[in-house]
Amino acid sequence: MMRQDANGFTLIELMVTLVVMAVLMGIGVPSFQRLQQSTRTATAFNLLTTSMALARMAAVKQRAPVSVCPSSDGRHCRGDTVWDDGWIVFADPTRAKQPASAEAVLQRFDSVGAGVALRSTAGRSLVRFYPSGMAYGSNLSVRLCSKKDSTHLGSIIVNNAGRPRSERNHGTPCPFAP
Repeated sequence: MMRQDANGFTLIELMVTLVVMAVLMGIGVPSFQRLQQSTRTATAFNLLTTSMALARMAAVKQRAPVSVCPSSDGRHCRGDTVWDDGWIVFADPTRAKQPASAEAVLQRFDSVGAGVALRSTAGRSLVRFYPSGMAYGSNLSVRLCSKKDSTHLGSIIVNNAGRPRSERNHGTPCPFAP
């Protein structure tokens, strides 16, 4: 009789393969999580800075005030300083602090991700740009912090002249509890 060879893996080969996969996953997953956090932070910085610049340009172009505020539903402004759930850019010709209609909303953004907390300056939940491009009142700062380790990632600042800019922070503690 002829002996037939069995094709496949032995138990030892299977165990070695599983150990190698476990080691690679242990190394790769934390790196991937850091990459996700970095991407969320960059996205939040870029989107919010772009929204502020868009609102300023729209106010100049339309010759009427345009506001940016935090919004959880994409139609109404929140009354607090929490920007985590998103924000809206809207035409605000009557300075009502709320969009007059759904058509008044020029741009809408949803949450930027679960790992990032965004908070604006106390008492300043809305920034309004006037036809001159100015944003009168105190400077608005929206701070980005990591919810995981309460690290201050940076800020988006709008000065009285209406110029938005961003600052990156690395490793400093968050100025609020996310």
